[in-house]
Amino acid sequence: MPCCQIIITSSARKAAALSVLLAPQNAFCFAPTTAWTSTTRPHIGPKRSQFTPIPEKSSMEDFEDEPCLQRENVVSDCDITSCNLSARKKAYLKSNATKSTAETQTKLSAAINLGKCICGAGSFALPHVFLKEGVLGGTLAMTICAYLATCTMQSINQSRYYLESEEDEAAAPRSYVQLAEMALGKTTAKVVFALTLAASLGVCSTYIAFIGQTLHSLSIDSESNNIVHTFMPNVELKTWEVATAAAVFPLSLVRNYGIFAFTSALGVAAVLGGIFVTLAYGIAVDPGGGLMKALSAVTALPMWPESMADAFGGSFGTIAYLFCVNFLTFPIINSMKNPSKDYNDSVAFAVSVVWFVNVIFAIICLGFYGDQTEDLVLQNLSNGPYLSALKILLCVDLLFTFPVVFSSGRQILENALLNGGDESVESLDDSTSLTLSRTALTAGAVSTCFGLSQVGGFGVVANLVGGVAQGTLAFIIPPAVDIALSRRKRGRFCGSEIPQWLIGGFGVAVVASVTYFTLRESIS
Repeated sequence: MPCCQIIITSSARKAAALSVLLAPQNAFCFAPTTAWTSTTRPHIGPKRSQFTPIPEKSSMEDFEDEPCLQRENVVSDCDITSCNLSARKKAYLKSNATKSTAETQTKLSAAINLGKCICGAGSFALPHVFLKEGVLGGTLAMTICAYLATCTMQSINQSRYYLESEEDEAAAPRSYVQLAEMALGKTTAKVVFALTLAASLGVCSTYIAFIGQTLHSLSIDSESNNIVHTFMPNVELKTWEVATAAAVFPLSLVRNYGIFAFTSALGVAAVLGGIFVTLAYGIAVDPGGGLMKALSAVTALPMWPESMADAFGGSFGTIAYLFCVNFLTFPIINSMKNPSKDYNDSVAFAVSVVWFVNVIFAIICLGFYGDQTEDLVLQNLSNGPYLSALKILLCVDLLFTFPVVFSSGRQILENALLNGGDESVESLDDSTSLTLSRTALTAGAVSTCFGLSQVGGFGVVANLVGGVAQGTLAFIIPPAVDIALSRRKRGRFCGSEIPQWLIGGFGVAVVASVTYFTLRESIS
């Protein structure tokens, strides 16, 4: 998992599609045939009528740093500080707000895009999750997480539909933050906003951990004589992670994301190739013996965790990192022809297929390597020429995906700390002082990502991000919205609220247990 989703479509300056996922798990989702519209945050600041009207622009060619722009891309909830946008950009967005809606996705295409968003680097950590939770325990945990993520994504859609029917269509929420504000107030909207920032930086930190661990495993392998060991032998893990952070820093300063468009196809190919090669290698080479041998080995493994509390707090967040892509609900809904009827089925289909594929993958890999299953199962593979090339390909993909995912968090910070609600800052866009401020802010945010990566390995960091940020957005906020709207409609408690209270309670347990486990591990 997982995150905001950015898809830059054809324009005068951008001819390719690319994606960003906060999550997940998952910087590998993209929609090459779909132009998704951006969502907007609730307006905070001066009323739009206070802005000086600017003549309408016919294109967005002059806007280079535009992760929030309509028709160009999608970042969930990008416009919470819309008062900080230039007046010219505001005028363009306002004048094109209705005509930029590209509601073209069918039920099947939406399901495919959701599936792409869920599947990603997090899949390679699942075999170790099953080692911790047991074969049946891991299957049960994935089933619960997938089912509840499905329910809450569908609940968000239903809440949106209720507000759309209650208000006029133009006033219906177009983003997760806006839904939270309309149902729960501005304070909760700001919490959702902050969690989106946390998810953005958290997912980026998992990329640093993934790249560092993978290259470290290649560097210390003297037997395979792979290219990394040949030129950089026995380099320490922390050194690789520092080098990764240093490499992504200049990339994160880039504000024209079209140059990273190639990462969409590269990411999908790398992840699918990684899953296929991992299975093929285990069946034919190490340990070998065919598929039936691996499945028979599974029966000798523990079915349930030794400590339910440790397994839940120490690994359930990794599963949430994979499935809890609730913050992508609005971009996908906004892109569909008939979301009120089709979205729920798309979610159910996508989550079911991804659940099936990942459960099978995790169980078979656990049968291959048993107690020796690594935090990232790729580390169980040898480092021959082809396998090392695949691992390097995954690292290169994440290296160039980092700045695109990072851009949403960076823009949130810039709007909050640099603009400060003063539109006069736009006149400083090309000044040295603002450039230095942006550079310093980016350096601080990348350093934060590096710091988070030091909490533990990829699985530990993914568990923290998935369990806290994504877990809150998936298991706590949607039930709270549903209950608030139910009370607004009926004016009293209703029995239909009970499932939502149970989901919310489960979410609190996930966030609390993952936080406690991570703090305990960090201290110890």
